[in-house]
Amino acid sequence: MAHFFGVRSSLHGEPTASAFKDNNSHHNRMNNPTPTNKSGCTSDNPNAGHLQDIELATNSEQPSHHSNHGKVFELSISDENFEFRRFRTSDRKITGAQVAELAGKHPVTDFVILKHLKTHELESLRPTELADLGEEGIERFFVIQSGEIYRFTVEGLSMEWPRGSIRCSNVKLLAGIPADECLVLDMGDCKRVLEDDEMIDLKCPGVEELRIRKGPKTVTVKYGEQEFTLQRREYTTEELMKEFGVPAGYRLDLISKDGEFRELKPGEKIKVKDCMEFSSHVPTGQSA
Repeated sequence: MAHFFGVRSSLHGEPTASAFKDNNSHHNRMNNPTPTNKSGCTSDNPNAGHLQDIELATNSEQPSHHSNHGKVFELSISDENFEFRRFRTSDRKITGAQVAELAGKHPVTDFVILKHLKTHELESLRPTELADLGEEGIERFFVIQSGEIYRFTVEGLSMEWPRGSIRCSNVKLLAGIPADECLVLDMGDCKRVLEDDEMIDLKCPGVEELRIRKGPKTVTVKYGEQEFTLQRREYTTEELMKEFGVPAGYRLDLISKDGEFRELKPGEKIKVKDCMEFSSHVPTGQSA
């Protein structure tokens, strides 16, 4: 008898349970493990203190041809926001369509199904294609509404993503890159270090190849017309003013890429990045 369990969890927080129950007939459930909502679900708060497994459904009265004699297999399914729900099943192999149905995404033709391989590569899974959950560990899948697939590599690892952009920190997570290493955009003669919170435009020509290297310990920023080399870390407004030698009584501004000036608040923390520009001004109502 094949059992399914469903649990909602945040990638960076403690998981919480989300209960489901399907009372459809045996014939409707033979090859369709899609859960439906059940009242009495626990909180969706990702910081809940424990994980609760809840039975979703029975797949059939007789063991499935993909079953593994009572062994339970786990899979996690997410959308493009990297927020996962975890399921358990006694079926060792499930189709891409079943993965989408478990995630509540239909019609399946409107969605791209991706499997996160043990090699850290990300590849699409056809609706009729079988995924083997028999390998050790939780299998991770993405089900994302899209009609496009963008392909790129990270140090030779093949990646597919159905949206035109993806956050750098999420690429590092997918590729298993340690926190002290960074991604570098390799565009021939131009090699640019990418910040973790930066969005990578996959539609831009030349973004197909990303490299890995140890994160630099320093960054170069400008204050006025002068360049400063600073440690790569967070600074308070006051610390930056001291580094730049801002005159007493002046206010410090951060200049955006669009040329807009934003006055930094007292005590505000900012992570310095390469090519940041700063300036200072006398507060309104005061003379220089």
